[in-house]
Amino acid sequence: MRTFYLFGLLIILFFGCDQEVKKEDLGRAQSFTLFDTDSVAYSLSDYDSVLVMVHFWADWCPSCRKEFPKLEQAYRRLKSRGFQLLAVNSGQSRDHVLDIKNSYGLTFPLLLDEEGKTAVMYKVRGLPTTYFIDKKGVIRQSIIGWMEQEQIIEIFEKMQSGG
Repeated sequence: MRTFYLFGLLIILFFGCDQEVKKEDLGRAQSFTLFDTDSVAYSLSDYDSVLVMVHFWADWCPSCRKEFPKLEQAYRRLKSRGFQLLAVNSGQSRDHVLDIKNSYGLTFPLLLDEEGKTAVMYKVRGLPTTYFIDKKGVIRQSIIGWMEQEQIIEIFEKMQSGG
């Protein structure tokens, strides 16, 4: 079964990282519980009072690595305003993800999806892929590809104002 999930993640590699944006109501976000590099459990359902950015990544994706500083800047700027970033690593080990966290000085949660089950559940087709989820648990926007800090802040502010 694990081979199936890893095969699916390898297929993601062939889809590239050009940005594709979907802005319509994409339905209710499926709940998940994953552990971070410190073995702390994070459940999406725990964040019903904030806007959540669920970001799927792997470090073999060059865009994902280049994006870390932008994600960190946006997270630090928005976290006190009702924003949570959950960065879900697809298919890599805890030790590997911990090395990435330390190398980039990341303070947002890096969650482990070693078998890729959450990525499959969210129908991730390319990396990076990001979902913006409102306070009611509805996915309001998805983006496949690279994001800038300003774009994250703009989406957050539109969602916060009800747009």
